[in-house]
Amino acid sequence: MIEARNRSTSTIQVSTLASGMKAGLAALLRAHVCAQDANADTWDFALHVSGLFQNGMSVSDIRWLIAKGFAAHGQETSVYGKPHRTFRRSDGFVFDVATCMVLTPAGVNLAETVNGPSTPEAESWSRAFGQSIPHTPNWDSGRRELSVAGTVIKRFRVPAQNQELILSAFQEEGWPHHIYDPLPTNRKINTHVRLHDAINRLNGCQKLPLVRFHGNGSGNGISWELRQPLLTNEQGYATAVPKS
Repeated sequence: MIEARNRSTSTIQVSTLASGMKAGLAALLRAHVCAQDANADTWDFALHVSGLFQNGMSVSDIRWLIAKGFAAHGQETSVYGKPHRTFRRSDGFVFDVATCMVLTPAGVNLAETVNGPSTPEAESWSRAFGQSIPHTPNWDSGRRELSVAGTVIKRFRVPAQNQELILSAFQEEGWPHHIYDPLPTNRKINTHVRLHDAINRLNGCQKLPLVRFHGNGSGNGISWELRQPLLTNEQGYATAVPKS
């Protein structure tokens, strides 16, 4: 079905593609190349559509990629701790917070036509992107520090098991926009309340308030976003944008 909808990328006017589309294609191509380099299934490196929105893609861009057969998508049904991610595949045009995308072979050709071939090295990806790599948090479990662009925004001095488990889950999965509750099940406690409390604590006591965590509205997942734009100092470290 998808193959029947494919068309040669030579018929596409690359110059007419919006910058958000090009950036999203670069991110999807990067994920595809990383999967190949790791000898992994492409779907293990699928990207959440919410992250593509953050890169500047519109919902119409994503629907166009699917309609043309350049991308495939599915609702993530993965269970934390399992060796591979799982998805409920779909050919439709309705998405939610668990929807993820990968490029089809035709989509890889399109992305390479638009951005040039990609390699696993971040420098090559940055050149293909045409802009700097987006800021994502980093969790150093050894130092027990959460940082953004090299700047520590939260340091744990005392044990905080639930918060640290959540941060470790984000770090392990490469900081997607959304993950499902990674905390162990416990019939004796209300897991929704526990997750809500952990989110509030993650947002509290940040030395520099750059990252905001929030629930998914169903009590079974958590997302993150940059709380405000970033500036960088001469050494390249993140600083907060001064409030007017």
